[in-house]
Amino acid sequence: MNKTGKSSYVILFAVLAILALAAAGCGKTEPADPGTITGRVYLDEDANAECDLCDCDFYLEGIVIQLYEGNCGGVVHQIVETDAEGIFTFSDMPPGDYCISPKVKTICEGYKPTTPIQQKITLLSGETAEVPWFGFDNNLDIRD
Repeated sequence: MNKTGKSSYVILFAVLAILALAAAGCGKTEPADPGTITGRVYLDEDANAECDLCDCDFYLEGIVIQLYEGNCGGVVHQIVETDAEGIFTFSDMPPGDYCISPKVKTICEGYKPTTPIQQKITLLSGETAEVPWFGFDNNLDIRD
């Protein structure tokens, strides 16, 4: 190959590198907006894994909800408790994959899950994501 051929390859490579940097925004990325993950825990009196009209009068307050980055079972990233209406919220979360799980001590208190106790979710930038609700049945009739 002669000098002209080598020079053409060098110029072509330089042009391609400049185009790639321009397409990538010169390495700059927009900062991701934090998002919110929310959900609810309810007493599933008929154990049908659905929040029926009568069930949804009975939300479970004070249930510890654990948030994991990625898959459940690793390091707990954050912990919150459900409020009087059974709602929990994780605020100012960076986008990413998370797993949410109620702390299962409630089973020892007579509750058993009627829905999956681990929910995976992908949070996008600036999004408010709601996980499927967690239902628990209790052998005691709390209306007595």
